[in-house]
Amino acid sequence: TWAHCGVSKKELDVLKKQNFEKPTPIQCQAIPAIMSGRDLIGIAKTGSGKTLAFILPMFRHILDQPALDDGDGPIAIIMAPTRELCMQIGKDIRKFSKPLGLHPVCVYGAEIIVCTPGRMIDMLAANNGRVTNLRRVTYIVLDEADRMFDMGFEPQVMRIIDNIRPDRQTVMFSATFPRQMEALARRILKKPIEVIVGGKSVVCKDVEQHVAILEDDAKFFKLLELLGNYQEHGSIIVFVDKQENADILLKDLMKASYPCLNLHGGIDQYDRDSTIVDFKSGRVRLLIATSVAARGLDVKELILVVNYDVPNHYEDYVHR
Repeated sequence: TWAHCGVSKKELDVLKKQNFEKPTPIQCQAIPAIMSGRDLIGIAKTGSGKTLAFILPMFRHILDQPALDDGDGPIAIIMAPTRELCMQIGKDIRKFSKPLGLHPVCVYGAEIIVCTPGRMIDMLAANNGRVTNLRRVTYIVLDEADRMFDMGFEPQVMRIIDNIRPDRQTVMFSATFPRQMEALARRILKKPIEVIVGGKSVVCKDVEQHVAILEDDAKFFKLLELLGNYQEHGSIIVFVDKQENADILLKDLMKASYPCLNLHGGIDQYDRDSTIVDFKSGRVRLLIATSVAARGLDVKELILVVNYDVPNHYEDYVHR
């Protein structure tokens, strides 16, 4: 039960309101370990409840610290690879922060900052360092760590961590744990507890998988066939490997009378936000996306994911 995990009464009340009846396997194992003050590496599939596993201990950690004075920076920093994922984590934190009297801020710059590594560095450098600082940071989370390093954020992450006090608690969560990341994790974390649920590279068992090997010119017609069979029943994401491929496919599908939207790094932030709102609300039920842009999307009624362009890495396939 949640009570066995050491969750406070106020947190229990929020969990009850949100219909979180009992903790998932990763939460059962990770929450008590993090609450004991240990560093942790958590490996579990996407959708396993990793966010709650690091935010519930974070609240207790923050409430045990002296209150912030004027000019103090945050106590906790959560870093994630994309703005969309930061927004999703921020939304989950806000469900608890008001009852607990805490103040999360999404930086795309309080006690809690949720940010991408690049944006955090921008905030630290802004106005000669007067916007925020790392003096009070004692709890740091790297979420979707494998993606962050795949996307080239390693120098920024290391720069931030090297400027945080050595007695910090560091928590790293990921759906996969490629070998090259292990050495880095050992450098960042001190004698971490490893919690692995379902193996180091797993695809959710609830997902039915089919493979179709086709010539390039047959792919579009196969996609139309799939859309004809599935679109009435729920939302669909079609993954491509490049921004230009997403733009081409969008035009082709619009010509074929399939209303759809694009999500990739070349689209400005306002349009990306409105695309995500439209897709999550069901106003538009077909989304063409690159892997990076669609990270952190939490979409109910999603019934089909099409890998129109096959991912180059196994980990990318797992995340999609």
